[in-house]
Amino acid sequence: MKNYLIRRLLELIPVLFAIAFVSFWLVSKMGDPFAALIINPHVRPEDIERLRHIWHWDEPLFIRFIYWLKDFIYPKAGWGLSILAPGRNVIEVVKSRIPITMAFSATSMILAVAISIPLGVYSALHQYSIPDYVLTFFAFFGMSMPTFWFGIMLMYLLAVKVHWFPAAGAHSAFLVVQDIPVEFSEAPKIRQFIDTAWHLALPIFVLVVFQMGAWLRYMRSSMLEVKHQDYVRTARAKGVDSRTVTYKHAFRNAIIPIITLIGLSFPGLIGGAMITETVFAIDGIGRLTFKAVMSQDVFVAMALITIFAVLVVLGNFIADILYAVVDPRIRYS
Repeated sequence: MKNYLIRRLLELIPVLFAIAFVSFWLVSKMGDPFAALIINPHVRPEDIERLRHIWHWDEPLFIRFIYWLKDFIYPKAGWGLSILAPGRNVIEVVKSRIPITMAFSATSMILAVAISIPLGVYSALHQYSIPDYVLTFFAFFGMSMPTFWFGIMLMYLLAVKVHWFPAAGAHSAFLVVQDIPVEFSEAPKIRQFIDTAWHLALPIFVLVVFQMGAWLRYMRSSMLEVKHQDYVRTARAKGVDSRTVTYKHAFRNAIIPIITLIGLSFPGLIGGAMITETVFAIDGIGRLTFKAVMSQDVFVAMALITIFAVLVVLGNFIADILYAVVDPRIRYS
């Protein structure tokens, strides 16, 4: 197991290097990140040229990439300057968006997994029953419903029409504490938590419905395939109770494909949901990625793309380890 982990970690290095270089090349095609400074009347042309030289933007592509990669690994310069947030480096901009994205994405992912896996098992064990048909309907509904349309409909019905939830944003600008309006950051922590949960309820619900539809169907399909295997029938024939057969023998093998899906979904914990965050005006990493690409903020876009690539590779690596935890038959040597 130890040798396998070391070998896999060493294999990740050239993969990440190749992904980072291709991403840097593609993002560089967006244009000069300092060109937008020309419209600023307080920035002189010679200052722009000096910035290009400082950030090696006057060097060939591969040289620029090496300097950028060095700064990304040892971030003394903060991964570059942000065009979206003048005067701030990329690390500062990204760090300011991570907490809300973690709260938003992690909650939706945990809820989707916790709901879809038990429902998928139940649907497989009651194949072709009325509950199975109902769960199948809702699964296909979640898979086929565009998140932007579903989010707008919920926003219109529950925020605009009946005012049960806020229409947009991650939290209120001001909260009333003892009949006195105070800024959100100065309010008690419990009030901040309640207000944030109130604002994020609709976007979290949209993501949960979207994610759990696919996972429910995958879990149902995997469970149906496993429950007809020879070892499951043998366990039943030997008199093992149904609960033990289902959750000790069948479930542990059926969950393996779901682990792969969860591993591939790992980047969403940091990356957020670009479309949902944009619809609900949540200033998370997903919306930041969209704005960085649209405004040609090269340094921010490159940093986020590289982070997503690292998370995808790391998610697959964690999934490989979890295989051995879930299924005792899997051993790496």
